Amino acid sequence: MEDNTLVEEDPLSLADDLSTSIADQLNLGNSEEVDSQQRPILPNQQSSTKTIDSLLATETDPDAIESLELVLNSVVKVFCTSIPCNFYLPWQMKRQVAHTSSGFIIKNRWILSNAHAVTNASSIRIRKHGDAKKYSARILYMAHECDLVIMTVDDDKFWNGLEPLTFSDTIPRLQESITVVGYPIGGDNLSVTKGVVSRVVMSTYSHSLEHLLTIQIDAAINPGNSGGPAIQGKHVIGMSFQGQAQAQLIGYIVPVVVIQHVLDDIELHNKYTAFPIMKFYYQHMENTSYREYLKLTDDQHGILVTSIEKACILSKVLQEDDVITAIDNVPIADDGTIYFRRGERLSFRYIEKLKFVDDIITLKVIRQGKELTLTSSLDKIPTLVPLHLHDKKPEYLIYAGIVFTVLSRFYLYEFGKRDWHRKAPTNLVNLALRSHLEELNQQIVFISQILIDDVNYGITSDVTNNILKSVNGIPIENIKHLAVLIDQLSNTSDDDDAYVRFEIEDKKFIVISCKRAKQSEGRILKQNSIAQPRSEHLC
Repeated sequence: MEDNTLVEEDPLSLADDLSTSIADQLNLGNSEEVDSQQRPILPNQQSSTKTIDSLLATETDPDAIESLELVLNSVVKVFCTSIPCNFYLPWQMKRQVAHTSSGFIIKNRWILSNAHAVTNASSIRIRKHGDAKKYSARILYMAHECDLVIMTVDDDKFWNGLEPLTFSDTIPRLQESITVVGYPIGGDNLSVTKGVVSRVVMSTYSHSLEHLLTIQIDAAINPGNSGGPAIQGKHVIGMSFQGQAQAQLIGYIVPVVVIQHVLDDIELHNKYTAFPIMKFYYQHMENTSYREYLKLTDDQHGILVTSIEKACILSKVLQEDDVITAIDNVPIADDGTIYFRRGERLSFRYIEKLKFVDDIITLKVIRQGKELTLTSSLDKIPTLVPLHLHDKKPEYLIYAGIVFTVLSRFYLYEFGKRDWHRKAPTNLVNLALRSHLEELNQQIVFISQILIDDVNYGITSDVTNNILKSVNGIPIENIKHLAVLIDQLSNTSDDDDAYVRFEIEDKKFIVISCKRAKQSEGRILKQNSIAQPRSEHLC
C-alpha cells in the first residue's frame, strides 16, 4: 500500500483543493437543497444537457428511444434531510441540511443511489418521474467505501409501472458513447447528458478516500446528478458520483464491476462486508540500482515491500524487502501496474478490490533471491486515524472539564474543510497521515479542549490537542479503556488523597483530585448545556 501521504496528492482526495468531494461534502453549514458532492455548473457544459422529452422528439433510432423511455420510468429523484455530527463539540449535532440527488430502480424493489447523498439522514423521500408525491424511503444497505446506498420504499403504490434497469456485463472502452441521466440543478425534470469514455482508472473516491476503479467521462456531471445511471444502449454501465473541480468536462462514474461487487457481497454474506485491503507499503522497482541491489534478473519485475501493518493478516506471511512479482498469477510491472486490456494498465490494487473479505489470495515473491509462493486470506482493517466516520457519532469523555475524544479525519476537518492539513495542529496532522495500526482495537485518544471550571483552573491551554499516553502509568488503548480506568479509580477512591494522573505528550501531565472531579461534574455539564458526560456506549 502506498504511503498515506501519497493519497493526499490525488486531486480527488485533497481536501483543500476539492469543491466536489470531501471539502464541500462536509460543508455542513450549507442548507441549500443541492447535492454538494458535485462541482458547479460550467457555462460551456449547459448546452450538452437536454430533457428526456426533447431527446425523444428528435431521436430516430428505435433502440435509443426504447432505452430512453425505460430510463424515464426508472430514474427517481431523492430528497434527503441530514443532521451532521459536530466533531469539535461531540455532544451536539450541527444544523440540518437538505440535499437532492438521483437514483434508479434495480432488482428486488431496490433503489440504488450515492451514499454521500443520504449520509446522516433524518428523512429520505423519493419521487418518481411525472409524479408529484414524495414517498418515504428507508436505507437497506450502506456501502460508504464505494459511495453506494441501497434503499427501498414500503408503499406498494410507488412501484406501479416501474421496471428495474439491468447492468451491462462489460466495462466500456475508450471513446465509446454513454448517456448520463439524472436530476441536476437548473430544473425539476429529468435531464440527459451525452458524452464519451475518456479513461478507465483506479482513483480515489472522495466520499471515503477508498482507491477503486472509476470511469472518467467528458459528460457534464452537475450537482444533483449524483446517483443517476450512466446508460449505454439498454443497459447501465455505471453511476454518476463525483466531478473534478480543477478541470472542465471531467466527470466520474462508479463502474458496474464495483456496483456488482456490492450486490454479490450482500447476496453471499447477507450484509455488506466492504472491500478488502492489503495493508502493506511498497515502492516501485523501476530504478536500475534497486534491481541490481536485490539481484533481480531482467525477466523479474514487481514491487518492493517496505513495511506491513502489524494488525493486517498479511503480516503473518509477507516480510520487508520481499519483491512481489505476481498476485493470483497476474504479473506486476516495476511501476506497480498490471495488464487490464489492450492499451490499458491498472494499479495492482484492482485485483485486490475484485475479492471479498476472507477470500484467499496468492502472492509470488522473491525473498533473498529465492522465489516463493505465499497464500493468505484477506481482511479489512481500519486506519489508525479513521478516514471517514459517516453515520457515526464521535466518541467523547469529559472528566473534570477535560474533553477527551478520538482522533479522526473528520475532527481535523473542523479546522478547515479545504486546508485542514495546514490549519489543524501539526502533531495531529502527522498522525493522520503517517500513523500505522498495531492492534485492531487501537485508537488515538487526545484532549480536544478544556471546559473551564474551578476544578481545572490553572491547567493551561497548551495541553489541548495533546495525545493521552497513559493514566496512572497504565498505557491507554482506546477511549473505552480510558472510561474503564476512570470508573475504577472513581469507584474505589473515596478518600481525599486519591488523584488521577494523565500523562500526555512531551512528558507533560495533568493531575486531578477524584473527589473534586466528582463534585464538579454536574456543575460543568449544566453551565455548558451538556446532557451526558460521555458517549452513550461508554456509560
